[in-house]
Amino acid sequence: MIARKVKNKIMIGLIGLLAIVSAAPLFAIIASIYVNGARIISPRFLVDFPPPPLGGSDGGIGPALVGTLILMALSILIGGGLGLFTGIFLSEYGHHILSHYTRLSLQIMVEFPTVIIGLFAYAVLVLPLRSFNAFAGAFALAIVIIPYVALQVREAYASIPYSLKEAAYSLGVSPFVVNLRILLSVARRGVATALLVGLARAAGETAPLLFTILGTTLSYFEGLDKPIGAVPLLIYNFALSPYERWHEVAWGAAAVLLTIILALFMVTRSLVKEVEL
Repeated sequence: MIARKVKNKIMIGLIGLLAIVSAAPLFAIIASIYVNGARIISPRFLVDFPPPPLGGSDGGIGPALVGTLILMALSILIGGGLGLFTGIFLSEYGHHILSHYTRLSLQIMVEFPTVIIGLFAYAVLVLPLRSFNAFAGAFALAIVIIPYVALQVREAYASIPYSLKEAAYSLGVSPFVVNLRILLSVARRGVATALLVGLARAAGETAPLLFTILGTTLSYFEGLDKPIGAVPLLIYNFALSPYERWHEVAWGAAAVLLTIILALFMVTRSLVKEVEL
C-alpha cells in the first residue's frame, strides 16, 4: 500500500515536471519578446512611420499596424463567412458524401503549408493585376483561416442537443432560417470562438503575405488594389536587417502583435468557459 502511494506521488511529480518543461519554452519566448520590446512601445510608436536605419526619429509601426488590422477584418469577412456556411453544412448534412470529402479537405488544409497558399494568391490576384495589393493578402489569409473556422463551427453546431434542433424544425420555417437565426443564436458563443481563432491565425501569418502585399512601410492604406503593410512582414524584414534600430522596432512590433494574439486568446477562453446550452 505504501509502495503504491510512493509510486503514485512519483508519477504525479514526474508529470508535473514534464508539464513545466514543455511550457517553459513558451513562457521564455513571451518573456523575451516583452523584455526586449515593451520598453520602446509608446502611443507614438503605434502611429509613426518606421525610422530610417541611421539617424532620424525613433519611428514606429503605424502603417504596418493599420495594415494588419485591415487584413484581419477583410480576411475574417471573407474566410469567416465561407467558414461559417461550410461548418453549418458539415454539421447538418454530415451524412452526405460531399460533406465527408469537404471535411477531409479541411483537415488537410489545416496542415497545408501557408507559403503555397501565398503562391496561389500571387498567381491568381497579383500577376493578373501586375501589382502587389491588399486584397490578394486578405484573400490568402481568408483561405488560411477557412478550415479553422469551419471545423470549429461544425463542433459548435454538433454540440446543440437534438431536441432543440427538432423543436426548431417543427416550427415549419426553412432550413436557412433554422440554421442562421434559431440554431445560430444557440451556438453563438461557439461561432464567436471560431471567428476569434481565425482572427488570431490571420494576425500572425507571414508566409502568404510575402507574395501578395509587398509590405510597404512608406504609406498608410491607399486602397485594396495597392500594396499595404503588415506587422508580421515588418518583423520579418527588420529582424533580418543589419541595423540595430530596426531590430528594436522589430522587437516592439513583436510585442504589439503578441499582445493582440494573447488578447484574442483570452477572449476566446472566456467564451468557451461561458458556453451553456
